[in-house]
Amino acid sequence: MSMYLRRPLWACLQLVPRAAPVAARLPSVRCASLTSAIDRGIRKSRAAEAAAEARNNKNEPRNTNGSRDTELDDGWDPELDFDEDEFMKTGTFRGLPRKYQKDQNSANGNSKSQKELADGKNSDDEPRNPHMRKKKRGKDHVYSDTVPERIKAHVKVPDSIPYTTPASEFIYGTSAVHAALRCTRRKLYKLYLYQAQGEELSPEKVSIRKLALSKSVRVKMAFADWSSLMDKMSAGRPHNGCILEASPLPKLPVTSLEPVESPFDDHFRVTLGQQSVEEAAVNGTDNRIPIVGRLNSQASAESESPRFPFVILLDGILDPGNLGAIIRSAYFLGVDAIVFAGRNSAPLSPVAIKASAGAAENMTLLKVTNEIDFIRRSRANGWRFYAAEAPGHIDQIAASNGISDSSSGGSSILLDAPTVLMLGSEGTGLMPRLKAHADGFVSVPGARIRPELGLEDPARVDSLNVSVAAALLMEMFMRMPLRLLNLSPPPNAAPETPGDENTGQEAPRTFEFN
Repeated sequence: MSMYLRRPLWACLQLVPRAAPVAARLPSVRCASLTSAIDRGIRKSRAAEAAAEARNNKNEPRNTNGSRDTELDDGWDPELDFDEDEFMKTGTFRGLPRKYQKDQNSANGNSKSQKELADGKNSDDEPRNPHMRKKKRGKDHVYSDTVPERIKAHVKVPDSIPYTTPASEFIYGTSAVHAALRCTRRKLYKLYLYQAQGEELSPEKVSIRKLALSKSVRVKMAFADWSSLMDKMSAGRPHNGCILEASPLPKLPVTSLEPVESPFDDHFRVTLGQQSVEEAAVNGTDNRIPIVGRLNSQASAESESPRFPFVILLDGILDPGNLGAIIRSAYFLGVDAIVFAGRNSAPLSPVAIKASAGAAENMTLLKVTNEIDFIRRSRANGWRFYAAEAPGHIDQIAASNGISDSSSGGSSILLDAPTVLMLGSEGTGLMPRLKAHADGFVSVPGARIRPELGLEDPARVDSLNVSVAAALLMEMFMRMPLRLLNLSPPPNAAPETPGDENTGQEAPRTFEFN
């Protein structure tokens, strides 16, 4: 075949003479296939030459007589550059210049040529068309902690934000979100931080963002109209531009409180109730509840007075704000656990979590389904239950039962037995069926309520808000020391504080009252 490489195409059709023997001829199918391939190649070659000629006629200048110069100036000769072996094997013309192959490759759907054309480049590696360059999106942005991303003035806001899991909830507020990230009692999914145009992230948001990234939590920076969507995510409550999607807080189901042997124990046990595998993955299965020590006391751990555990039982608290305030006070004053009883109470929603200022994230939370059975079993194990009542009601209960009022310090109660304080709803108080199983009643006496003297308050304020009353009663039971720091002497005191005659040092000006 090498002797026919430089012959024209029509000569290739006469390779076998007509008078040659039958044995010397190629098979009929082979000849038909080869002839068809040659015909297709000729048609493609003519189409490419016609397209190139038309393009050259359009771009080349006219002659003096008005006609165009159609001579090829690249010196290419189809008869010399045609590769017959390559053509018979593949059916393509590799010998054609690249500018003639471009139209052919585009017609065949060559992705590389189409990509080059889309980028503004031709097949001869010509420079990209400057008019087809992509414009830069916005100005150059300098990344920092306060501006982690370029603030966008116009963004497309989705209609809604789906939950990652069916049990997920949105926690909002900087304090609640920060506490959820630090305590790690939940499964954390995604953090949303809003940043308005022209403002920088506050130090709290910068700390929250860094903490979320360190825990491999996805962070979404929200701009422009995302504020209205985040209002929907927080149900219209103030979110401070900070919302975290996470799993619910663990609430361990219990049926009773087990006996406590000594006030020196650092924990107590509970009897666990039934829960599914999914609930156990969230709530856990550990029945040991740690007893909180007085971390704010100046005394050392060895000199601290022992006490039995102290638990709060809530039934019928309807306002989530009051529920969050009670959790916050209980956590601050050192209550060991909170028990949620009944089904007519407010749920531990993101509203209550925000009202607790993050205290709910590290508080031991328990729940019971049968309150009466829980109280009976726990009392049999040595626990005492006290019901909170208004001052006027507790006087009527004492008079009707012939019981004299025995006012005493609440701290002495925790030295005798483990104690549970029961608190009821804001309007009606504790349910009568729970009062019937109480070991006693407690109340905060009012200064303007003196029924024994026949004095009545014209404003008729006979009780406190349940969250305020709960905080006062918990403080009375725990009897936390009061810290007092005198910065200036009293008006009637001597100008100089007397010191020790032996040492000559001033007396200490910080006192603690038990």
